[in-house]
Amino acid sequence: MKLIAIIGDDQTRPEVRKLFMAHQVNLFSNVAIRGCSCEVVKTPASWWPSDRDMSIYSSLCFAILDDEKAETIMKELERSPIASDPAFPSRVFMMNVEKML
Repeated sequence: MKLIAIIGDDQTRPEVRKLFMAHQVNLFSNVAIRGCSCEVVKTPASWWPSDRDMSIYSSLCFAILDDEKAETIMKELERSPIASDPAFPSRVFMMNVEKML
């Protein structure tokens, strides 16, 4: 089993929902988040939505899937990233799920 997590700005959530539906992912979770940094930097990391100089919250969508479906979704996202602004595509993470009760 794999956990797929997609972090993007709030406007990407409908696109993530479409992607999951296209791959018959019937259950996923969505959390509104605000990225924060403990470092004092002039420019936050471009790939992580932080609360510094940002007027929007980000969205985390995640699902636990079988390995094959997770790999298929990852390949699709490599070909066609989800982004409301092409300069800041959603970040996608795939992690092994070792045990689930």
